[in-house]
Amino acid sequence: MAKEKIVRCMISKDHSDGHEKSVRYIPLEIFELWKIVMTERHDFAIEEDCISLWFDIDGDPNVTYADANYDKVVRLSLSLYSEQDGMFKTVTRYFPSNSYHEIKPRFLSHYTQYLNASRFPPGMNETYGVWLKPIDR
Repeated sequence: MAKEKIVRCMISKDHSDGHEKSVRYIPLEIFELWKIVMTERHDFAIEEDCISLWFDIDGDPNVTYADANYDKVVRLSLSLYSEQDGMFKTVTRYFPSNSYHEIKPRFLSHYTQYLNASRFPPGMNETYGVWLKPIDR
């Protein structure tokens, strides 16, 4: 069973309270850098960050949990060949399961140069899992 330390946060483009927020799941090891890029370069507001663990689940990704202490989260890993660098790179992101099929095409659109132009087909691995909500929240 794989596990990862993940930060769950809310992100919004407009800094007012009336603007719609969306959830992001970011690996702890890159969270501070990601937060700087998103706030300084893209002018997003990042709020309500908390750290917990993401675990992969075995079996049916549509399983229903009786316990409300989970968020269902999909890990998408891409193995992409860079013609320029002459080597593979792996890109891994985490998405809420309930909106994954809407988010996935937008995410993949950032990598069309690798998906269409590479002489090696990209590897794509979807892993269904759960992010455990902290007990004190």
